[in-house]
Amino acid sequence: MNKVTLQINLAPVDYPHAVQILPHQLAMLSGQVDEILLTVDTRKGKGRFAEGWLKYQQLFNDFLEQNISTKYPVTILPVDYSAPAKQQIAKAFFEGNYIPDRDFRGGPFYVYFFGLHAAKNNVVFHLDSDVFLGGGSQTWINEALAKLAADDNCFVVSPLPGPPHPEGILISQPDSKRVSANAYVFEGMSTRIFMLDKSRFEKTKLHLQKPSLRNRVKALVEGNPPADLPEHIISTYMRKHSLKRIDFLGEGNGMWSLHPPFRTKGFYEDLPQIIKRVEENCLPKAQLGFYDVVDDVCDWAEARNKLAANRWYKRLFN
Repeated sequence: MNKVTLQINLAPVDYPHAVQILPHQLAMLSGQVDEILLTVDTRKGKGRFAEGWLKYQQLFNDFLEQNISTKYPVTILPVDYSAPAKQQIAKAFFEGNYIPDRDFRGGPFYVYFFGLHAAKNNVVFHLDSDVFLGGGSQTWINEALAKLAADDNCFVVSPLPGPPHPEGILISQPDSKRVSANAYVFEGMSTRIFMLDKSRFEKTKLHLQKPSLRNRVKALVEGNPPADLPEHIISTYMRKHSLKRIDFLGEGNGMWSLHPPFRTKGFYEDLPQIIKRVEENCLPKAQLGFYDVVDDVCDWAEARNKLAANRWYKRLFN
């Protein structure tokens, strides 16, 4: 069976949550993979993607060296933004020799493909640094490999989004199609969490695409490349080639994912308890079948109030 690389994107701004979530992720997955690759961004972004970068940079590096590399067989790889590296990675995945550093929001773009390219194995299980993993399955990776091998049209596999719902449904995901108990098919993908065989890109490459006109203007004003999100580009590629993504729970308690929709002071304070609840599968009914951490698990009132105030301000002055 194919060997698998676990690849996790990290940056200094991730320090406040990664100090607790990264050990959780590695505890869930380190025994199932053949390589663990931690790619660390080296180019500061803009806006919210740069908040705390300088403040946390040394703390983050020390944490990886002292608390992670001493406990897990990880490779810590700084992201190489040199022109030769970028050209090589662009050729590996895209039509042409160009790949942008960031998307139109200033969010990560190049780092996703750098991580895929740097992985020693063709099959890569990617995680963003803020993804929680529940279920505790130690066979999910092998089950995912079997799904990739059994269906040529299966391009991406991912854990079930959210803990399983007793009625076997996914909340707020109308684009999903249930194919069996706790297994669903999607036409597109999410860069938050995915497993794929990167050798598929050797035959057919991705095509860079621009976002909407409004977002192109946003990119121009904020000084970002007019590049659409990587997940949109890969989803377009999947639809073009009639490929699919399968999200599934797996045998026994399986594996499922959760994602925090916001970053608040309360979230960081609650983080140890959230991880404990995820690992012990002790979550409220409102969380079942839903992929984002719900208010019953973490109080998001602070973040929602800020969002509402910001929308009100924009309506008033724009």
